[in-house]
Formats: sequence, structure tokens, C-alpha cells
Amino acid sequence: MMSVYRHKISSFWLCYFFIRLFYLLFATQIFARLTTLGDTEWYLAGGQRPFSLMTFHNSTYFMHFFGGVIGAIFRRNLLLSSIPAMLISFFITKWVIEKLELRKRVNNVFLMAMISLPNFSIWTSVWSKEVFGLVFSSIIVVTIINFLNGKYEIKIIDIVGMYICLVFKPQYLPFILQGLIFIYIAREYMNRKTIEQVILGLTILLTNILFLYIIRDTVNMYAGRMHGYFVFYGAGTRENIFLEDYDFFRHLPRGMFVAFFGPTLGEMRDSPLHVIAGIESLSIIFLFLYLLKYTYADGFFNFRFSPVVTISYLIIFIGICFIHYPFGIFNPGAAIRYRTNFIFLFIVLLLYLYGQRQKYYLIGKKLRLRTQKG
Repeated sequence: MMSVYRHKISSFWLCYFFIRLFYLLFATQIFARLTTLGDTEWYLAGGQRPFSLMTFHNSTYFMHFFGGVIGAIFRRNLLLSSIPAMLISFFITKWVIEKLELRKRVNNVFLMAMISLPNFSIWTSVWSKEVFGLVFSSIIVVTIINFLNGKYEIKIIDIVGMYICLVFKPQYLPFILQGLIFIYIAREYMNRKTIEQVILGLTILLTNILFLYIIRDTVNMYAGRMHGYFVFYGAGTRENIFLEDYDFFRHLPRGMFVAFFGPTLGEMRDSPLHVIAGIESLSIIFLFLYLLKYTYADGFFNFRFSPVVTISYLIIFIGICFIHYPFGIFNPGAAIRYRTNFIFLFIVLLLYLYGQRQKYYLIGKKLRLRTQKG
């Protein structure tokens, strides 16, 4: 039995490796000729950012220095220079899935589809910041799930994940830390006290809103510059919607959705690449709705509600989508690319929750069958 199980594991990961290899070839040999691969070739050229202390706390310096080393080793060949990035993505994905035992909790075909999404796989198969977004997302999602399971020990790998997040996407960290702190306090000091947990969650939410209100002028100022930033780098494909004071807040709900989704229907009609991105975005949204339906619907109808999981997820999901909004609203390509930094974290959190729900459902079903036989 053990040998058969090991064979299944090797077959699953061998298949995934070849899928990753396909995306590596597609990204470097086809996708790179249809559109730009962002800053990948610029990073691999190296030289612009020599080694210094900045290398370890500035993501651009880091990408330039180590990209330059890899580019020099492989003589700037895009395909060969991208192999290290593809291998990093493959092994960190494998580590998370095995660490959380997701293959025992979720249908393997479904799981394979979720970790093989096209744009996600393309951007994490070349030398890009999104590779390291996947790394810190992978480590942090394990930390979050450990906290949900009452395991609060902070290990070296957890610190490494937080450090990489701080270097590459420091704006995500406040919401991730809020989620972890909420889980710890709610589990340790308010266990089974639903009202107190909800009050704590609402307090965190209101604190965030109050803080945002206090710094609204600063947010308004920086938001007003975002469209100019995209135009300067030749990436502004949409009209500026931050024309009046506080337009950032007026467009907030719709803007968060558009920035997460990526291309509009009109943009999908004009570009085949946007069609692929749109189909992927629709798949992700349907996945979320499917997982939430089977995870929460039965619980709500039977008055079973976990505020710890629900509130911590909302803090992390909404917080990161809020931060992503100004970076993804002006360009569908940028929206999809930057989404790669956190989408794996979202998917794994929901898959794990779904897997737990299925596990308890099966246990309950077996107990009911035994009771009926008895």
C-alpha cells in the first residue's frame, strides 16, 4: 500500500513538473514574443544594481544582482536563465501541498488545475518578482493555517517568509499580521466566545477604517500619481479615474473588483491574451464561490459559524485586495501579473478550509452510518 501511495505521489508531481516545463517553454518562446515579460530581461542583464546592503532590503536591487548572476552564467539566454525560477516555483508549490496534506483533502485533478493556472504559471516560471511573491505566499499560508490549528511556534522559515514579504510586498504585511494576531487572541483568550470574537474582529475593522480616514489626504495624493506612473513606464492602457479629490475612495468597491479581475469585456474582445486572462479570472471567481458554498452554506443553515476563520480570512483577503487596487486598476496586464503575488495564498486558504469541511463531513457520515447499523 505504501509503495502504491508513493507511486501516486511521484506521478502527480512528475505531471506537475512537465506542466511547469511547458509553461517555461511557452513563456520564453511564445509569450515573450507576443507581449513583454515585464522586467525579466532587464533583471537578467544585471549591472544596473551592483551588490550592496540594498540588495537585501530592496526588491529591485535583489532582482538585478541575482538576476545578473544567473544571466551571466547562462549568457542571458532567456530560456536557460529562467530554469532556476521555474524550479523555485515548482519546489515551493510542492512543499506547501505536501506540508498541508492537500492531496488527501482535495480531488487531485481539481488541485492540479488550481496550481496550473496559465498566468500564474507563466509569471512564476521566469525571473520575476512574482516568483518570490509565490515563495512568501507559500510560507505565510502555512503559518496562517498553523495558527488556525493552534500551533503558534514561530520557526525560522516563518521569519524568512515574513522577511521576503517585507522586501517584495511590505504593503501586504500589516493585514497578514492583523489576521495572525486576531487568530491568536481569539483562539487563546476568547475560545468558544463567539460574540467576543466578533467584537474583536469589528474593532480591527473599525481601527483600519479610522486609520484610513486619518491618512485619507496622503492616500489621495499618492493615488493621484498612480496613472502617471503607469503612463511613464508605457503601461497605462486605461483612462485616469482619479481626477478629483478622493476619487480613489469613490471608486473603491468597483475598483477593487476590476483590479482583481483584470481585463474588462471590451479588452477581452480586442485581445486573445486578455481572453485567456479573463477566462482564468472567471475560473478563480467560480472556484471561490464553489469553495465558499460547500464550506459555509451548510454551516449557516445549521447555525454553525466560525468567526475566527471567517474574520481572519476577510482581514487578509480584503486588506490585500485593497492594497492591490491602485496597482491593478489602470492596466489589465499589471492587474493579472501583480495578482500572482497573492493569488496562491488565497487559493490554498480556501482549499484547506474546503478540505477540512469535507473531512468533517465524511467523519460525521461514518458516525451516522455506524449509529444506524447499531
